[in-house]
Formats: sequence, structure tokens, C-alpha cells
Amino acid sequence: MTAPHAITLAAAILAFVASLIAAAVSVYNARFRRFARERWWERKADAYSRIIEALAALVFYYEEHYDAVLEHHTFSEERRKEIADHWTRGYTEVKKATTIGAFLISADAEAALQKMWKEKGKGVDPSDWFSLVESDYVTARDCLRSLVEAARKDLRVISQ
Repeated sequence: MTAPHAITLAAAILAFVASLIAAAVSVYNARFRRFARERWWERKADAYSRIIEALAALVFYYEEHYDAVLEHHTFSEERRKEIADHWTRGYTEVKKATTIGAFLISADAEAALQKMWKEKGKGVDPSDWFSLVESDYVTARDCLRSLVEAARKDLRVISQ
């Protein structure tokens, strides 16, 4: 074998090895991108799940108080504490989600949360406790509906 042929053969082998390495890196990158996308989707789904659960806790709290006033009954101290725990957990999580904003959730979801805080108690006499509860209930319920829809859209979940 002559020197030029050996150089050509070596160059061909190097080109072949380089193309195998490039193909392997490409496959690895594709898998990594897919993994990253799936992981991001999981984080978003988890964020939506926490927010939806928190809003559901707020809706439960307001419903319980609303129904108690309508039915003229009071809560035992244990039941009052249980209901208050729903509000505390829900309020804290929803406030946190609103503060974080559109980092993990869509702009539509963020707008629904912002609207809830803006509309909460709007046009209601602050001394009218029943009307405040009713207003808070309606805004939390509407926010929950909007957020579920935004989550379905953002996560590309088909409505059933």
C-alpha cells in the first residue's frame, strides 16, 4: 500500500468514526431533550395539581361557611379547626402560586389567579361577613374552573 492510499484509508476511517460519534451524540441529545421535556411537563403538572387542590380547599372552606349561615347551624370547635386548616393550606399555596406567577404555569392560569385576588370582596361592604364569604366563594370557584381549563390547555390534556 502506498503512502497516499494509506492516508486516504486513514482519513476515511477517521471520517467514519467521526460520523458514528456524531450519530451517537445526536441520539443522546434527542433522548436528553425528550427527558427534559417530560420532566418539565411533570413539574408543570405538579404545580397545577397543587394549585387546583389549594383552590378546592378554599372553595370547600367558603362553601362550608356559606351553607352554615344558610342552614343556621354552627360548627363544633373541632370542625371549625378542620375547616380553618383547609383555608390556611389553600390560601398559602394559592398566594405562593400567584407570587411565582408564570414560571411554571401559563399566562392564562396566572391571569385567573390575579383576577381572583382583584375581584375578591370587590363591591362588598367589609362589615357584611356573609356577603364577603359569598364573594370569596364565587371568585375562588370561578378561578378554580378557569385554572382547570388553563391547565388542560397548557398540559395538552384532552377534556373528557
